[in-house]
Amino acid sequence: MFEANDDIVVIRTFSDAISAHIAQAALDANDIQSIVVGDDAGGAYPALTFSNGVRLAVKHSDAVQALRLLDLPDE
Repeated sequence: MFEANDDIVVIRTFSDAISAHIAQAALDANDIQSIVVGDDAGGAYPALTFSNGVRLAVKHSDAVQALRLLDLPDE
């Protein structure tokens, strides 16, 4: 996964975890490592994501390619 010295950047914030995980799956299918970060108190308070969102992060070196993939039109 990520190394301690990797520069990680958030490339997109989603309103729900499902959308974030779908985007993560698209990146995984293209060999781009990513991490979904959201604070919902371990699932106890899913409404917390409404105010904070669910973030998708990648290595800085993969950010441009990841954004291009996520911005492709649906086929």
